Amino acid sequence: MDRPVKFLPAGRARLVIIVLLLTFAVMLIRDIYLQILDQSTLRQQGQMRYLRAIPLPASRGIITARNGEPLAVNVHAVTIWADPAILDKHHDQWAALSKALHLSEASFARRVASGGADYAYIERQIAPEFGTALQKLQVPGIYVQDTSRSYYPMGAVTTPLLGLVDEAHQGSAGLERGYNTWLRAHPGKELALVDGHGQIVHVAKVQKLSHFGHPLQLTINPQIQYWAYITLTRSLHHFHAKDGSAVVMNVHTGQILAMVSAPSCNPNAEGSCMDPADYTNNAVHQAFEPGSVMKPFVVAAALASHSVQPDARFNVFHPLMVDGYAITDDVRHHILNIEHILKYSSCIGASKIALKTPEQIIYNMYRSAGFGRKPDLGFVDATSGVLPNWHSWSLARHATIALGYGVSVTTLQLADAYAAFANGGYHMRPELVMGQAPVAKRIMPAWVAKKLRVWLQSVAEPGGTGILAAIDGYHVAGKTGTANMANGHGGFYGHTTNATFVGFAPGNHPRLVMAVSLRGSHFKWNFGGIEAAPVFRVTMRHALQELDVAPACHHGPTMRVTIRSGQNLAEIAQQYHSSVAHLMHINQLTNSEDIDSGALLKVPTPKGGKNICRFEAPLVSRAQAEIWSEGGGGA
Repeated sequence: MDRPVKFLPAGRARLVIIVLLLTFAVMLIRDIYLQILDQSTLRQQGQMRYLRAIPLPASRGIITARNGEPLAVNVHAVTIWADPAILDKHHDQWAALSKALHLSEASFARRVASGGADYAYIERQIAPEFGTALQKLQVPGIYVQDTSRSYYPMGAVTTPLLGLVDEAHQGSAGLERGYNTWLRAHPGKELALVDGHGQIVHVAKVQKLSHFGHPLQLTINPQIQYWAYITLTRSLHHFHAKDGSAVVMNVHTGQILAMVSAPSCNPNAEGSCMDPADYTNNAVHQAFEPGSVMKPFVVAAALASHSVQPDARFNVFHPLMVDGYAITDDVRHHILNIEHILKYSSCIGASKIALKTPEQIIYNMYRSAGFGRKPDLGFVDATSGVLPNWHSWSLARHATIALGYGVSVTTLQLADAYAAFANGGYHMRPELVMGQAPVAKRIMPAWVAKKLRVWLQSVAEPGGTGILAAIDGYHVAGKTGTANMANGHGGFYGHTTNATFVGFAPGNHPRLVMAVSLRGSHFKWNFGGIEAAPVFRVTMRHALQELDVAPACHHGPTMRVTIRSGQNLAEIAQQYHSSVAHLMHINQLTNSEDIDSGALLKVPTPKGGKNICRFEAPLVSRAQAEIWSEGGGGA
């Protein structure tokens, strides 16, 4: 029996149809709203998920030497970064990524978490092979960006001078820091669409263009820089010094041809240069009491002010008592002229000259020579040293500042100041960047500079404290200095010194000046003439050869002979068919009696004779080392 068919009430059917129509209408309205009215919001949200800011690399400016040879360059490197939002979905690959980067999994995880929501640095400026290894893994969310890192071709030879850059490729020490604004690059930025695997599919917009750093050309001569570093380092190790520095400068232009410091480090080696002492430029950052190298400036001040005459003589036999202190010489002499006060480094003689010269005159000479002034070479926090105002000088300070005590200087200041003796009396502003015009200012009369130039040659001759600075075939002028190191408590270490030598060559027509200092040596013979003078000799010999400066024996019909005991100038003139006046002229003597037994004297070369201008610097004996120590307890 068939069941009767039941029909829904007409009202209910209409209700179902209306509900279906309303649902469809709502969906249609929502679709119209999303597609037409709110499309910009949806597009923005989509871009937030797939639009990434990608850095555009730019290279830092390179640093070159005067001949264009590179000193700091950029080499290919890679920077590894991650998109944490994408990389988090691939935790199973993190172990492989960590291994490829030589990181622990914990370290890798910390670096991913240390960034923002969509950007985190993993490694910066690492070797390209790490990038190659990562790309082979093809893990979404990890990216390899081509970039560059600094490379220093001369390694440790230039580290304290050039300095270092940090992970962000910004200068952190040395010239890299001082000239960072000029050298640094300004990376750009672009917005790019990436797919679900993090691969770039479209560059939407370049937000900022890249700007490369500017190049910097220095006055440095790489060969001279190399020899200065090698010889300084060897002396530092041999005499167990704490640190040292050396500067070579052109006396006529002020251009610095070498500036080295030890200890140093190789910035190209991984894990090197962790100790700041290894990249500190001691030539401009380390001030010290210089000892007897200051004596020529007191002599210059005394002569220029006519406080003493060039032919003045001083009795240095007895100790000089000043304010209850005794100033002495290690080696006793009787009557010394100014040349011999410098040659034998008599502290008594130098103090007597200082006491005859007004304090303000000495202070002004020191100041005009560059002491107490900070160099404007681009080194952040370079020291000016210490030069107390003359108003505060006691009588003892007046006497001992001539000996290099109570004043602190840098190696650069010493080279800069001695250039005035070599170039005829002008202070030259030190220059380290090519293209700058020389700036000169007269600080002493030409005749005073000439006198000092002649007298300082005797220091590097037999009997002088700087004999170990002598160079075969060249005339050398200079001065040794040895000062006990201050202990920071108002006193001095008994056997620890600052050993210094400053000189220029060729002595007759100087081209180059060099200052060498070694600090903290406690070796028995820790004198400037023993530790520092040989550094000058080796470096300066190579520097003169590098600049094609011919030896003195190639020029002039004169030779040098040793004065025998009892000989006078008239006898020597007769022997070499000359005159007393001519001998005084070629030797720049002011008094015919101003000669000593054992000293070297220029005489005309006899016809057919041999020009004797070469002599070997002798080996040092214990007795000689003690004799060559500076007077006044090693001042």
